[in-house]
Amino acid sequence: MNRQLQFLPTLGVLLLLAAPFINAQDKKGKGDKDPGGADNYYPLEVGNKWTFNVAVAGNSVTAISSIVKIEMINGKSMARLEAAIKDKVVANEHLRQTEEGIFRHRNNGQDIDPSICLLKYPVKAGAKWQGEFKVGNDDGKYSCESSEESIEVPAGKFKAIRVNIRLESKGQNVNTAYWFVKDIGFVKQTVDAGGLNIVMELEKFERAKPAPNKDKTPKPAPK
Repeated sequence: MNRQLQFLPTLGVLLLLAAPFINAQDKKGKGDKDPGGADNYYPLEVGNKWTFNVAVAGNSVTAISSIVKIEMINGKSMARLEAAIKDKVVANEHLRQTEEGIFRHRNNGQDIDPSICLLKYPVKAGAKWQGEFKVGNDDGKYSCESSEESIEVPAGKFKAIRVNIRLESKGQNVNTAYWFVKDIGFVKQTVDAGGLNIVMELEKFERAKPAPNKDKTPKPAPK
């Protein structure tokens, strides 16, 4: 079971609930431009916060994920997300959104090469993509397919893009699905790993407030 969950593309709360996981993102070069279109299915501004209910094996817990800073790693600007349970940080990951899609580059300080694309841009139903990746001495491959779907979670009713992801590593499989909503992020995730079923549902999304402009008076030009 630990080997299966090691390649699970999910939030760090699973470190507490199950076992370590790792994820991946885009290679350096292609896709390094910021998204220039209308697609934004994972707002990664510092201060954005997601509250989830996580259910596993008949138990549930509240988990909070927050973007805590923007860091330069391997020449790329990445958002650091930390997942906490009862005010204790249990994991972190580094995310990047480009004109190519949403990618996960690091998990708990481990680089993923190349990275796993969680959602491909431009968003459309029926899109398919796949790839291979390596973390440390472990490698795997994945395949994804997207579809449109209406969904209801504690945070409300949404029109979402569902992404089904199948991961394989050393003969073991993990199936997971994300429901991404524009300008919010994912509102639900399910995981099926060899009989272990996990469900995450969004309870609340809090967008960071812009910093106030205390002095709007134009300053005189220096003499």
